[in-house]
Amino acid sequence: MRFTIAHRTRYRYPVPVHESHTIAHLQPRSDASQYCTKYELTVAPRARVFSYGDRFGNDVQHFAVLPEHDTLEIIARSQVVTARGAARAPAPTRRSLVDDDPLRDELWDFLHESRYVRYGEGFEAFAAPLGVPGPDDDVVEWFRAASKAINGEFVYETGQTDVHAGVEESLALRRGVCQDFAHVLIALCRHAGIPARYVSGYIHSAGGGETLGAEASHAWAEAYLGPRGWVGIDPTNDTWIGDHFVRIATGRDYRDVSPVRGVYVGASSSSMSVDVFVEALSPVQQQREQQMLEQQEQQQQ
Repeated sequence: MRFTIAHRTRYRYPVPVHESHTIAHLQPRSDASQYCTKYELTVAPRARVFSYGDRFGNDVQHFAVLPEHDTLEIIARSQVVTARGAARAPAPTRRSLVDDDPLRDELWDFLHESRYVRYGEGFEAFAAPLGVPGPDDDVVEWFRAASKAINGEFVYETGQTDVHAGVEESLALRRGVCQDFAHVLIALCRHAGIPARYVSGYIHSAGGGETLGAEASHAWAEAYLGPRGWVGIDPTNDTWIGDHFVRIATGRDYRDVSPVRGVYVGASSSSMSVDVFVEALSPVQQQREQQMLEQQEQQQQ
C-alpha cells in the first residue's frame, strides 16, 4: 500500500521561551517491509535540522531554536510504500529455536527490564495464567495468546495514563492507550525470555470498521521468534502487523522512540497538540500510478 502521512506537533508557551532543543523520531524506516519514498521536516520558527542514525537503526532529526518564541510547530510529511502483505500469523515455531538462535546473544536490551517495562507484583499476577512456553511449545501461538489476554483485559481510553506510565500503572488501571498495551505485551515476552521491542508508527483503518489508534501516533510490539525474525502484533487491535501499518522507529520502550521531545529555557509549563493524517491510495489509484511508472520507464529506454 502507498501512504501519504502528515504529522503536526504544536507547542504553546504562556510566556516566550528560548534555547529550545528538540529531538524527533518521525521519519518512517526503510527496510524489506516498507520504503520511505519522501520525507520532509519543517519547523517554525525556522531552524536548521540535523539528522543521525541512533543505535537502534532509527533515523532521527534534531534542531535548536535559540531566539525567544511562544509557539513551536513541527510538521513531518512522508510518503511510504508498505510490502508486508495481509496481516497473518507466521508458521509455528518451537521455543527451542528461539533459545538456540545465534542472534539472541546480541539482543540483551530486548530481554531485560527498561525504563517503562518493569516487573512488579501486579505484573507477576497478570503474567501467571499465561505461563512460560516450554522448549517444544509454539511461541507464535503463545505470542498471540499474550496479545489476546491484554486486549481482553484492557479498555482503550485516552486521558487515563500519560507518556511516562509504566507497566504497573497500566495494569492497575486496566485501561490506557496503545503505548500501555504495547509495554505490557513487551513485558510478558521479556519475562518469558523472548526478546521483544517497542515499535512506533501509524495504523490506517483499512477495510473499514473500528481501528483504535488510527487518528494518532500508534504503537505495537515485536518479538524475536528465531527463524521467523521480528514478528509484530498490535495488542490494541489484537491483530498481526500487515500492510496497513507504517513503522517509524523501534526501541526498548517509548522513551527510546518518542515522536518529539526536548528541553527549553523559560516557562515552567506548556501545552501540546498533535494532529496526524494518514491517507492511503485506493487500489485504482495505485494501479494508475504503477501504469504511469511503467510508461515512464518505457519512454526512458
